[in-house]
Amino acid sequence: MRTKATLIAVVILLIGLALMSQTQADISHDPRAPIAISSNQRLEFTVTGSRAGGFAFYSIEYPGDRRVVTIELDLAPGDSVAMNAAGFNVYGPNGYLIGSGSAVKDQPGRKRLTWSDNNPASWLIQVYNYLEPVPVLFHLQVDGLPEPEPVVQRAELFSPAAASEFAMGFGELLGSKGGSFHYYKIESEGDNSEVQLYLYHTPHNHLVAQGFGMNIYAPENALRVATAIYGTKFRLELPGTYLVQVFNYLHGITVQYVLTQE
Repeated sequence: MRTKATLIAVVILLIGLALMSQTQADISHDPRAPIAISSNQRLEFTVTGSRAGGFAFYSIEYPGDRRVVTIELDLAPGDSVAMNAAGFNVYGPNGYLIGSGSAVKDQPGRKRLTWSDNNPASWLIQVYNYLEPVPVLFHLQVDGLPEPEPVVQRAELFSPAAASEFAMGFGELLGSKGGSFHYYKIESEGDNSEVQLYLYHTPHNHLVAQGFGMNIYAPENALRVATAIYGTKFRLELPGTYLVQVFNYLHGITVQYVLTQE
């Protein structure tokens, strides 16, 4: 009987290690330094359980306009044992407990919390796992928050000293909250010819699509003519230098990319 239990534990650990080898989101174990997330992101991460609890912390900014926000957490494994030992809590200012995720009927392995009020505040999402020593794979998603305003760093736009003449570009770009950038130049005669660019990258998932991509700027007045994640098409209407800006706002995440032109 003990041999069978040991074998089951080993199998669970091997499954957990396989899950952890997948590309996963950043994780913070410190409630004083949670990772800020926004609406419509689906984060994938793993927390290994312990008797004292294994934790991951994320935060959202609630605008306080009585809008309904829904937080969902999917667990794998999502059996009854895991559902009793893992889940999430949401806290407001001064440690006030807003609520905890509850099991969703007819959706095994999923917990959900829906909430609204009129107080603008930072909410702390605490994901927990008390299932020792089992790693649980979580998928966390928040819906209902206002869409973030796009960030355009125009101050740096025409001072990319290392901008290279464009044929095919490739590289690694480590993200930061203020944005990290690589620049490429396309020389134009203003003949209205068409340019098609493709941006291939890895990791390739929904999280990366939230903060990685490219902007194309025309020669005059830093006019942005296109923004894309994977590819775009535009015309060289003005003579001069068009600037291709590859950006990464995913703090702490390195993205490898290849930029090609047809």
